[in-house]
Amino acid sequence: MCGICGYASTGQSVAPVLREMLGIMEKHRLGFESTGMATVHNGKILYRKDVGSVDKVFPVNGSWSKILLGSVGIGHVRYPSPKAPTGKSMFAHPFLSCDSKTVLVHNGTIQNWKEIACELLGHEFSSSEESDKISDSEVIVHLLEQEIERAKGNITEAVKKTCTRLSENPKNQFLFAFIHLNEQSKVYVVSGKDYEDKRKVAVAYKQGFGSVFASYRDKGINKHEPIKFEALKPYINLESDQFEILNYDSGAILTKTGYQCFNLKM
Repeated sequence: MCGICGYASTGQSVAPVLREMLGIMEKHRLGFESTGMATVHNGKILYRKDVGSVDKVFPVNGSWSKILLGSVGIGHVRYPSPKAPTGKSMFAHPFLSCDSKTVLVHNGTIQNWKEIACELLGHEFSSSEESDKISDSEVIVHLLEQEIERAKGNITEAVKKTCTRLSENPKNQFLFAFIHLNEQSKVYVVSGKDYEDKRKVAVAYKQGFGSVFASYRDKGINKHEPIKFEALKPYINLESDQFEILNYDSGAILTKTGYQCFNLKM
């Protein structure tokens, strides 16, 4: 039940916008256990994540706003499933690839993460040295890293192959977003699979502001109001700006001048 968001701006700092969207999603019960965000500045990925609420990890007027610089970024709030581990920052998002070129956030559950992790020979998992305590989400960033290398840097092709592998288990749920340093002015968001038909993402573009996305749900959690465009409304005019809810098996590439959708099927 996590929440994810991202922003490719026209030059302004993205961290304050990400922080506000994370806070809105948290209030709609898309997160409470941990939170984090990542930005790109001067060719480097900068990120902060920890256990706790958005207010705790990213306090108003905190030093994080002076550290997480950059005009492109992604964010995450975690609402773990009943059986998921909690209370340790190793399970907070985002996750970084071994080559430090890809940073990723994920909404959903990867049921066969142990099987996939065993296939990722040579990859080190930051979430834990104990194989039974690896975050299921972290396998995605390493799988994507491997596919990008195999695709010789073709990121769209790598995304499709990553999703093809994840789709082999019908119970896997995966909506994720990432930034890759080879295309550091872009945010990739992927609307993969969700057999429960609950997890969705909405993308939008406003001229002069840039492109943005956030989690979207038709139904609320535990009798709470559903979150539709609430995380986008502070920045997007639904009557005049471009926006859409991504279909499953599709993705979008966000830039400061708009977003482009693509099909995940090979």
